Amino acid sequence: MFDKKNEPLIIKNKDFKRCIIFISYPIIDYKEEELRILEKIAFDRSKKYDTNKKIAVVNINNYCLSYRSKISFIGNSPFLEFTLSYPSYDCLGIDVLEDNLKFIKEIIYDPYLEDGAFPRSKVEEAKKIYKNRTIRINNDFFSYYDYKNDLLNDEDDYLVSKVFKDTSLLDNVTSKSLYETYRKIISGPPLVYLIGNVDVNESKKLIKNILLDNKISRVKFKKDYYVYAKNISSKVDVVVEDSPFSTAGVFCNYKVKNINCVRDTILLSVVKKLLYSNVSNILFDSLRKDNDLIYRCYVNYTMFGTLTLASFTDKGNAKIIFDIYDSVMNKIEDIDYIGDKLSLMVENARIDNELSKENLGDILYEYIDKHLEYIEDKYYDILKTVTKEEVYDFIKNRLVMVSKYVGGDKYE
Repeated sequence: MFDKKNEPLIIKNKDFKRCIIFISYPIIDYKEEELRILEKIAFDRSKKYDTNKKIAVVNINNYCLSYRSKISFIGNSPFLEFTLSYPSYDCLGIDVLEDNLKFIKEIIYDPYLEDGAFPRSKVEEAKKIYKNRTIRINNDFFSYYDYKNDLLNDEDDYLVSKVFKDTSLLDNVTSKSLYETYRKIISGPPLVYLIGNVDVNESKKLIKNILLDNKISRVKFKKDYYVYAKNISSKVDVVVEDSPFSTAGVFCNYKVKNINCVRDTILLSVVKKLLYSNVSNILFDSLRKDNDLIYRCYVNYTMFGTLTLASFTDKGNAKIIFDIYDSVMNKIEDIDYIGDKLSLMVENARIDNELSKENLGDILYEYIDKHLEYIEDKYYDILKTVTKEEVYDFIKNRLVMVSKYVGGDKYE
Protein backbone atom coordinates (compact mmCIF):
# COMPACT_ATOMS: atom_id res chain seq x y z
CA MET A 1 0.00 0.00 0.00
CA PHE A 2 1.26 3.45 -0.93
CA ASP A 3 0.54 5.84 1.94
CA LYS A 4 2.28 9.22 2.00
CA LYS A 5 1.44 12.87 2.47
CA ASN A 6 1.29 14.84 -0.76
CA GLU A 7 3.86 17.39 0.31
CA PRO A 8 5.24 18.79 -2.97
CA LEU A 9 8.58 17.21 -3.85
CA ILE A 10 10.98 19.90 -5.11
CA ILE A 11 14.25 18.80 -6.70
CA LYS A 12 16.84 21.53 -6.97
CA ASN A 13 18.95 21.13 -10.12
CA LYS A 14 21.18 23.90 -11.47
CA ASP A 15 22.39 22.05 -14.55
CA PHE A 16 19.47 22.84 -16.85
CA LYS A 17 17.82 25.96 -18.24
CA ARG A 18 14.29 24.64 -17.90
CA CYS A 19 12.02 23.41 -15.13
CA ILE A 20 9.41 20.65 -15.20
CA ILE A 21 6.33 20.37 -13.05
CA PHE A 22 4.65 16.97 -12.91
CA ILE A 23 1.23 16.34 -11.38
CA SER A 24 -0.16 12.85 -10.88
CA TYR A 25 -3.60 11.70 -9.72
CA PRO A 26 -3.79 8.04 -8.67
CA ILE A 27 -6.91 6.45 -10.16
CA ILE A 28 -8.56 4.20 -7.60
CA ASP A 29 -11.73 2.94 -9.24
CA TYR A 30 -12.35 2.99 -12.97
CA LYS A 31 -13.72 1.42 -16.11
CA GLU A 32 -11.03 0.83 -18.67
CA GLU A 33 -13.17 2.01 -21.57
CA GLU A 34 -13.56 5.39 -19.87
CA LEU A 35 -9.82 5.81 -19.35
CA ARG A 36 -9.13 5.11 -23.03
CA ILE A 37 -11.25 8.14 -23.96
CA LEU A 38 -10.48 10.32 -20.96
CA GLU A 39 -6.80 10.66 -21.80
CA LYS A 40 -7.81 12.18 -25.14
CA ILE A 41 -10.25 14.62 -23.50
CA ALA A 42 -8.68 15.64 -20.19
CA PHE A 43 -6.85 18.98 -19.98
CA ASP A 44 -7.97 19.94 -23.48
CA ARG A 45 -9.54 23.34 -22.76
CA SER A 46 -10.95 25.23 -19.80
CA LYS A 47 -13.86 27.56 -19.18
CA LYS A 48 -11.51 30.54 -19.32
CA TYR A 49 -9.30 29.24 -22.12
CA ASP A 50 -11.99 27.77 -24.33
CA THR A 51 -10.25 28.08 -27.71
CA ASN A 52 -6.92 26.94 -29.08
CA LYS A 53 -6.02 30.56 -29.71
CA LYS A 54 -6.57 31.55 -26.07
CA ILE A 55 -4.49 28.60 -24.90
CA ALA A 56 -1.71 29.53 -27.31
CA VAL A 57 -1.72 33.15 -26.10
CA VAL A 58 -1.57 32.26 -22.41
CA ASN A 59 1.23 29.79 -23.02
CA ILE A 60 3.21 32.42 -24.90
CA ASN A 61 2.63 34.93 -22.11
CA ASN A 62 3.66 32.34 -19.49
CA TYR A 63 6.74 31.28 -21.49
CA CYS A 64 5.41 27.73 -21.39
CA LEU A 65 7.73 25.49 -23.40
CA SER A 66 5.39 22.51 -23.56
CA TYR A 67 2.66 20.68 -21.72
CA ARG A 68 0.99 17.35 -22.14
CA SER A 69 -1.24 14.92 -20.33
CA LYS A 70 -1.76 11.18 -20.39
CA ILE A 71 -2.99 8.21 -18.43
CA SER A 72 -0.14 5.87 -17.56
CA PHE A 73 -0.06 2.48 -15.89
CA ILE A 74 2.52 1.02 -13.56
CA GLY A 75 1.46 -2.59 -13.77
CA ASN A 76 -2.23 -2.43 -12.94
CA SER A 77 -2.01 0.93 -11.13
CA PRO A 78 -3.24 3.83 -13.30
CA PHE A 79 -2.45 7.54 -12.96
CA LEU A 80 -3.81 10.67 -14.64
CA GLU A 81 -0.76 12.83 -15.30
CA PHE A 82 -0.07 16.41 -16.35
CA THR A 83 3.40 17.73 -17.23
CA LEU A 84 4.45 21.30 -18.03
CA SER A 85 7.90 22.78 -18.66
CA TYR A 86 9.08 26.39 -18.59
CA PRO A 87 12.40 28.33 -18.57
CA SER A 88 14.19 28.79 -15.26
CA TYR A 89 14.59 32.17 -13.57
CA ASP A 90 18.31 32.28 -14.42
CA CYS A 91 17.53 31.68 -18.09
CA LEU A 92 14.58 34.05 -18.40
CA GLY A 93 15.24 36.73 -15.79
CA ILE A 94 11.76 36.37 -14.31
CA ASP A 95 10.02 33.58 -12.40
CA VAL A 96 6.98 32.31 -14.30
CA LEU A 97 6.11 29.39 -12.00
CA GLU A 98 3.15 31.20 -10.43
CA ASP A 99 1.58 32.05 -13.80
CA ASN A 100 1.99 28.50 -15.03
CA LEU A 101 0.53 27.06 -11.84
CA LYS A 102 -2.54 29.25 -12.28
CA PHE A 103 -2.92 27.99 -15.86
CA ILE A 104 -2.56 24.40 -14.67
CA LYS A 105 -5.18 24.87 -12.00
CA GLU A 106 -7.56 26.42 -14.51
CA ILE A 107 -7.11 23.67 -17.10
CA ILE A 108 -7.48 20.86 -14.53
CA TYR A 109 -10.18 22.10 -12.17
CA ASP A 110 -12.35 24.19 -14.45
CA PRO A 111 -12.50 22.31 -17.77
CA TYR A 112 -14.55 23.46 -20.71
CA LEU A 113 -18.03 21.91 -20.52
CA GLU A 114 -21.21 21.85 -22.54
CA ASP A 115 -24.44 21.25 -20.61
CA GLY A 116 -22.46 20.23 -17.53
CA ALA A 117 -20.36 17.57 -19.28
CA PHE A 118 -17.44 17.17 -21.62
CA PRO A 119 -18.35 18.24 -25.19
CA ARG A 120 -20.17 15.36 -26.82
CA SER A 121 -18.51 16.00 -30.16
CA LYS A 122 -15.05 15.63 -28.60
CA VAL A 123 -15.99 12.40 -26.85
CA GLU A 124 -17.47 10.89 -30.00
CA GLU A 125 -14.44 11.95 -32.02
CA ALA A 126 -12.10 10.28 -29.51
CA LYS A 127 -14.17 7.09 -29.64
CA LYS A 128 -14.07 7.08 -33.42
CA ILE A 129 -10.29 7.54 -33.48
CA TYR A 130 -9.82 4.65 -31.05
CA LYS A 131 -12.10 2.36 -33.05
CA ASN A 132 -10.28 3.27 -36.27
CA ARG A 133 -7.03 2.06 -34.72
CA THR A 134 -8.47 -1.43 -34.43
CA ILE A 135 -9.69 -1.28 -38.02
CA ARG A 136 -6.28 -0.21 -39.34
CA ILE A 137 -4.67 -3.30 -37.83
CA ASN A 138 -6.53 -5.44 -40.36
CA ASN A 139 -4.85 -3.54 -43.20
CA ASP A 140 -1.23 -3.95 -42.09
CA PHE A 141 0.28 -7.41 -41.78
CA PHE A 142 2.96 -6.34 -39.26
CA SER A 143 0.34 -4.97 -36.87
CA TYR A 144 -2.17 -7.75 -37.56
CA TYR A 145 0.24 -10.59 -36.83
CA ASP A 146 1.66 -8.81 -33.77
CA TYR A 147 -1.85 -8.39 -32.42
CA LYS A 148 -2.85 -12.01 -33.04
CA ASN A 149 0.32 -13.24 -31.36
CA ASP A 150 -0.19 -10.94 -28.36
CA LEU A 151 -3.63 -12.49 -27.92
CA LEU A 152 -1.94 -15.86 -27.72
CA ASN A 153 0.44 -14.67 -24.97
CA ASP A 154 -2.08 -12.62 -23.03
CA GLU A 155 -3.39 -13.26 -19.54
CA ASP A 156 -6.27 -11.31 -18.00
CA ASP A 157 -6.21 -8.62 -20.72
CA TYR A 158 -2.78 -7.39 -19.64
CA LEU A 159 -0.99 -7.35 -23.01
CA VAL A 160 -4.07 -6.50 -25.07
CA SER A 161 -6.72 -4.19 -23.67
CA LYS A 162 -10.18 -5.67 -23.37
CA VAL A 163 -11.43 -2.46 -25.01
CA PHE A 164 -9.19 -3.06 -28.00
CA LYS A 165 -10.59 -6.58 -28.23
CA ASP A 166 -14.17 -5.31 -27.99
CA THR A 167 -14.58 -1.67 -29.00
CA SER A 168 -18.35 -1.89 -28.45
CA LEU A 169 -17.49 -1.22 -24.79
CA LEU A 170 -16.88 2.38 -25.84
CA ASP A 171 -20.55 2.73 -26.72
CA ASN A 172 -21.27 2.83 -22.99
CA VAL A 173 -19.06 5.91 -22.52
CA THR A 174 -21.01 9.17 -22.52
CA SER A 175 -19.82 12.73 -22.12
CA LYS A 176 -21.63 12.89 -18.77
CA SER A 177 -20.28 9.62 -17.36
CA LEU A 178 -16.78 10.56 -18.52
CA TYR A 179 -16.93 13.92 -16.77
CA GLU A 180 -18.21 12.27 -13.58
CA THR A 181 -15.26 9.88 -13.66
CA TYR A 182 -12.88 12.77 -14.24
CA ARG A 183 -14.32 14.77 -11.33
CA LYS A 184 -13.94 11.75 -9.08
CA ILE A 185 -10.27 11.35 -10.05
CA ILE A 186 -9.27 15.00 -9.56
CA SER A 187 -11.21 15.26 -6.30
CA GLY A 188 -8.46 13.17 -4.74
CA PRO A 189 -5.18 14.77 -3.65
CA PRO A 190 -2.49 14.84 -6.37
CA LEU A 191 1.19 14.10 -6.10
CA VAL A 192 3.19 17.13 -7.27
CA TYR A 193 6.83 17.21 -8.34
CA LEU A 194 8.99 20.11 -9.54
CA ILE A 195 12.55 19.91 -10.84
CA GLY A 196 14.91 22.62 -12.03
CA ASN A 197 16.91 25.60 -10.84
CA VAL A 198 14.17 26.86 -8.53
CA ASP A 199 13.79 28.45 -5.13
CA VAL A 200 12.75 25.36 -3.16
CA ASN A 201 10.88 27.08 -0.33
CA GLU A 202 9.12 29.65 -2.50
CA SER A 203 8.15 27.03 -5.09
CA LYS A 204 6.73 24.73 -2.47
CA LYS A 205 4.76 27.62 -1.00
CA LEU A 206 3.29 28.52 -4.41
CA ILE A 207 2.32 24.93 -5.20
CA LYS A 208 0.63 24.50 -1.84
CA ASN A 209 -1.24 27.76 -2.17
CA ILE A 210 -2.35 27.50 -5.81
CA LEU A 211 -2.73 23.79 -6.53
CA LEU A 212 -3.35 22.29 -3.11
CA ASP A 213 -5.35 25.10 -1.47
CA ASN A 214 -2.88 24.92 1.43
CA LYS A 215 -4.09 21.41 2.30
CA ILE A 216 -1.66 18.55 2.69
CA SER A 217 -3.45 15.22 2.54
CA ARG A 218 -2.54 11.57 2.62
CA VAL A 219 -2.43 9.79 -0.72
CA LYS A 220 -3.31 6.12 -0.43
CA PHE A 221 -3.65 3.46 -3.09
CA LYS A 222 -2.86 -0.20 -3.61
CA LYS A 223 0.53 -0.70 -5.28
CA ASP A 224 -0.29 -3.23 -7.97
CA TYR A 225 2.92 -2.50 -9.84
CA TYR A 226 4.31 -5.89 -10.69
CA VAL A 227 2.19 -8.14 -12.89
CA TYR A 228 3.81 -11.31 -14.14
CA ALA A 229 2.87 -14.14 -16.48
CA LYS A 230 1.65 -17.24 -14.66
CA ASN A 231 0.04 -19.50 -17.28
CA ILE A 232 2.74 -21.87 -18.48
CA SER A 233 1.35 -24.99 -20.11
CA SER A 234 3.12 -28.34 -20.12
CA LYS A 235 2.84 -28.42 -23.91
CA VAL A 236 3.51 -25.87 -26.66
CA ASP A 237 0.35 -24.33 -28.06
CA VAL A 238 0.49 -24.11 -31.86
CA VAL A 239 -1.88 -21.77 -33.69
CA VAL A 240 -1.94 -21.69 -37.49
CA GLU A 241 -4.40 -19.51 -39.37
CA ASP A 242 -4.98 -18.10 -42.80
CA SER A 243 -4.85 -14.35 -43.45
CA PRO A 244 -5.62 -11.92 -46.29
CA PHE A 245 -1.93 -11.07 -46.69
CA SER A 246 0.63 -12.50 -49.08
CA THR A 247 3.31 -12.20 -46.39
CA ALA A 248 3.39 -14.72 -43.54
CA GLY A 249 4.18 -14.11 -39.89
CA VAL A 250 6.11 -16.70 -37.86
CA PHE A 251 6.25 -16.27 -34.08
CA CYS A 252 7.72 -18.28 -31.23
CA ASN A 253 6.86 -17.33 -27.65
CA TYR A 254 8.50 -18.00 -24.29
CA LYS A 255 7.51 -17.22 -20.72
CA VAL A 256 9.65 -17.11 -17.60
CA LYS A 257 8.94 -19.81 -15.08
CA ASN A 258 8.38 -18.47 -11.53
CA ILE A 259 9.07 -14.87 -12.49
CA ASN A 260 8.72 -12.70 -9.41
CA CYS A 261 11.09 -9.71 -9.43
CA VAL A 262 12.67 -6.94 -11.48
CA ARG A 263 15.93 -8.88 -11.69
CA ASP A 264 14.11 -11.59 -13.65
CA THR A 265 12.94 -9.04 -16.24
CA ILE A 266 16.51 -7.76 -16.57
CA LEU A 267 17.72 -11.31 -17.18
CA LEU A 268 15.01 -11.55 -19.84
CA SER A 269 16.32 -8.34 -21.42
CA VAL A 270 19.77 -9.93 -21.59
CA VAL A 271 18.34 -12.89 -23.52
CA LYS A 272 16.63 -10.49 -25.91
CA LYS A 273 19.91 -8.67 -26.51
CA LEU A 274 21.78 -11.92 -27.06
CA LEU A 275 19.33 -12.65 -29.86
CA TYR A 276 18.76 -9.22 -31.39
CA SER A 277 20.71 -6.07 -30.51
CA ASN A 278 23.73 -4.01 -31.48
CA VAL A 279 25.98 -6.35 -29.47
CA SER A 280 24.60 -9.62 -30.84
CA ASN A 281 22.37 -9.93 -33.89
CA ILE A 282 22.42 -13.68 -34.21
CA LEU A 283 18.74 -14.02 -35.12
CA PHE A 284 18.88 -11.59 -38.05
CA ASP A 285 22.19 -12.99 -39.26
CA SER A 286 20.84 -16.55 -39.25
CA LEU A 287 17.55 -15.70 -40.95
CA ARG A 288 18.58 -13.01 -43.41
CA LYS A 289 22.31 -13.01 -44.03
CA ASP A 290 22.82 -16.77 -43.96
CA ASN A 291 19.51 -17.95 -45.47
CA ASP A 292 17.79 -14.93 -47.06
CA LEU A 293 14.43 -16.02 -45.64
CA ILE A 294 12.85 -12.88 -44.22
CA TYR A 295 11.85 -9.30 -44.93
CA ARG A 296 12.04 -8.37 -41.29
CA CYS A 297 12.49 -9.94 -37.86
CA TYR A 298 12.59 -8.80 -34.26
CA VAL A 299 12.79 -10.04 -30.69
CA ASN A 300 10.59 -8.46 -28.06
CA TYR A 301 10.40 -8.94 -24.31
CA THR A 302 7.93 -7.55 -21.80
CA MET A 303 8.09 -6.70 -18.11
CA PHE A 304 5.17 -9.11 -17.90
CA GLY A 305 7.64 -11.94 -18.53
CA THR A 306 7.27 -12.88 -22.21
CA LEU A 307 9.86 -13.22 -24.96
CA THR A 308 8.84 -13.31 -28.63
CA LEU A 309 10.86 -14.15 -31.73
CA ALA A 310 9.07 -12.87 -34.84
CA SER A 311 9.73 -13.04 -38.57
CA PHE A 312 7.90 -11.88 -41.68
CA THR A 313 8.51 -14.00 -44.74
CA ASP A 314 7.17 -15.61 -47.91
CA LYS A 315 4.73 -18.47 -47.58
CA GLY A 316 6.29 -21.91 -47.18
CA ASN A 317 9.14 -20.90 -44.87
CA ALA A 318 7.59 -21.47 -41.44
CA LYS A 319 9.20 -24.84 -40.70
CA ILE A 320 12.74 -23.80 -41.54
CA ILE A 321 12.32 -20.56 -39.58
CA PHE A 322 11.23 -22.48 -36.48
CA ASP A 323 14.27 -24.72 -36.93
CA ILE A 324 16.48 -21.63 -37.01
CA TYR A 325 14.76 -20.28 -33.90
CA ASP A 326 15.70 -23.52 -32.11
CA SER A 327 19.25 -23.27 -33.41
CA VAL A 328 19.86 -19.69 -32.24
CA MET A 329 18.34 -20.43 -28.83
CA ASN A 330 20.86 -23.27 -28.49
CA LYS A 331 23.73 -21.02 -29.60
CA ILE A 332 23.05 -18.39 -26.95
CA GLU A 333 23.34 -21.06 -24.25
CA ASP A 334 27.11 -21.06 -24.79
CA ILE A 335 28.47 -19.61 -21.56
CA ASP A 336 31.54 -18.05 -23.19
CA TYR A 337 29.35 -16.35 -25.79
CA ILE A 338 27.15 -15.06 -22.97
CA GLY A 339 30.18 -13.71 -21.12
CA ASP A 340 31.57 -11.87 -24.14
CA LYS A 341 28.26 -10.21 -25.00
CA LEU A 342 27.24 -9.51 -21.40
CA SER A 343 30.29 -7.31 -20.85
CA LEU A 344 29.30 -5.26 -23.91
CA MET A 345 25.72 -4.92 -22.63
CA VAL A 346 26.99 -3.67 -19.28
CA GLU A 347 29.17 -1.07 -20.99
CA ASN A 348 26.23 0.09 -23.14
CA ALA A 349 24.06 0.35 -20.03
CA ARG A 350 26.78 2.38 -18.28
CA ILE A 351 26.86 4.84 -21.18
CA ASP A 352 23.05 5.07 -21.23
CA ASN A 353 23.12 5.68 -17.47
CA GLU A 354 25.57 8.56 -17.92
CA LEU A 355 23.53 10.02 -20.78
CA SER A 356 20.37 9.92 -18.65
CA LYS A 357 22.06 12.38 -16.29
CA GLU A 358 21.95 14.89 -19.14
CA ASN A 359 18.18 14.64 -19.53
CA LEU A 360 16.10 16.55 -16.99
CA GLY A 361 13.05 14.40 -17.64
CA ASP A 362 14.97 11.19 -16.96
CA ILE A 363 16.26 12.63 -13.69
CA LEU A 364 12.75 13.63 -12.65
CA TYR A 365 11.20 10.25 -13.47
CA GLU A 366 13.90 8.49 -11.47
CA TYR A 367 12.87 10.54 -8.43
CA ILE A 368 9.20 9.83 -9.11
CA ASP A 369 9.75 6.07 -9.42
CA LYS A 370 11.57 6.02 -6.09
CA HIS A 371 8.97 8.20 -4.42
CA LEU A 372 6.21 5.90 -5.68
CA GLU A 373 8.23 2.96 -4.31
CA TYR A 374 8.28 1.42 -7.77
CA ILE A 375 11.94 0.95 -8.73
CA GLU A 376 14.68 1.27 -6.15
CA ASP A 377 17.66 0.26 -8.34
CA LYS A 378 18.43 1.46 -11.85
CA TYR A 379 18.77 -0.96 -14.77
CA TYR A 380 22.54 -0.48 -14.94
CA ASP A 381 23.03 -1.04 -11.22
CA ILE A 382 21.33 -4.43 -11.45
CA LEU A 383 22.76 -5.48 -14.81
CA LYS A 384 26.38 -5.01 -13.72
CA THR A 385 25.82 -7.61 -10.96
CA VAL A 386 24.46 -10.23 -13.38
CA THR A 387 26.84 -13.12 -14.11
CA LYS A 388 27.16 -15.25 -17.23
CA GLU A 389 26.35 -18.32 -15.11
CA GLU A 390 23.13 -16.69 -13.97
CA VAL A 391 22.10 -15.94 -17.56
CA TYR A 392 22.95 -19.51 -18.63
CA ASP A 393 20.82 -20.97 -15.86
CA PHE A 394 17.99 -18.58 -16.72
CA ILE A 395 17.95 -19.65 -20.37
CA LYS A 396 18.38 -23.34 -19.61
CA ASN A 397 16.00 -23.78 -16.71
CA ARG A 398 13.54 -20.90 -16.53
CA LEU A 399 12.76 -19.85 -20.09
CA VAL A 400 9.90 -22.03 -21.32
CA MET A 401 8.56 -22.17 -24.88
CA VAL A 402 4.80 -21.81 -24.55
CA SER A 403 3.41 -21.20 -28.04
CA LYS A 404 3.97 -20.85 -31.77
CA TYR A 405 1.90 -18.71 -34.08
CA VAL A 406 1.87 -18.87 -37.87
CA GLY A 407 -0.27 -16.38 -39.76
CA GLY A 408 -0.88 -16.60 -43.49
CA ASP A 409 0.91 -19.94 -44.02
CA LYS A 410 0.72 -23.65 -43.33
CA TYR A 411 2.70 -25.46 -40.65
CA GLU A 412 2.55 -28.99 -39.28
